[in-house]
Amino acid sequence: MSEADCDPLSSKREKLLVRLIPYIQKQGISQMKMEDAAKCMDISKATMYKYFDSKDEIVGRLLDQYVRFLSNLILLEAPSKLSPEKISRPSEEELKVYNESFAKAFRLMIKQTFFLTDILLQDLNGSYPQLSVKLAQALDQFQKKLVAYFDSGIEFGIFYPIASTQIYLVQMDLMIRKLLDPKWLMMQNMTLKQVLMDFYKAMKHQIFYEKWIREDDSGFEAYLDKLIMEKLSYE
Repeated sequence: MSEADCDPLSSKREKLLVRLIPYIQKQGISQMKMEDAAKCMDISKATMYKYFDSKDEIVGRLLDQYVRFLSNLILLEAPSKLSPEKISRPSEEELKVYNESFAKAFRLMIKQTFFLTDILLQDLNGSYPQLSVKLAQALDQFQKKLVAYFDSGIEFGIFYPIASTQIYLVQMDLMIRKLLDPKWLMMQNMTLKQVLMDFYKAMKHQIFYEKWIREDDSGFEAYLDKLIMEKLSYE
């Protein structure tokens, strides 16, 4: 039985917590007061107490929600029956499977970085060390899934060999964080969609052997449009 079945307020709580994301991304958690939380949720303080008993409960539920997302994450893995090194040219279906799985992995990295800003991570570590450890464990499992995914692509001859998959993923995370910085975008006179789309294409051409690249990026472009609309709705 899910929490929503046991607790009729669960769905409403989740929607209210989502409204807090822009605030904690920019301001962190330690300085947030209940008045700030109520204002972000667009409800009165009295109404907020019907859903949350304290700031600690708000923070705990918000982090639990994200930990569940990371813990339940399943990346599309390479089919074990596929042996691309033995074929001269992959089929259209094989191209679709691997290019879509790479797009999914890339989307998840963007989503993780978008939610967990440096300000939030540093503040969480100082203010709620136990929750920070819990989140770090979930992130570690998420990282292992990504490493396993890229290593499987290398093993099957779809991706170029990488000296260290973990370092490669750290580099991607740092780069995505830089690209999401509004000040940097303004200085470069570039849009968020433009830089993420260009970076995605560059990474795809860097990691894939040429014969495995599928140039149709319409699905990823549609995802960016949706992500940017969500970001604008937050602000």
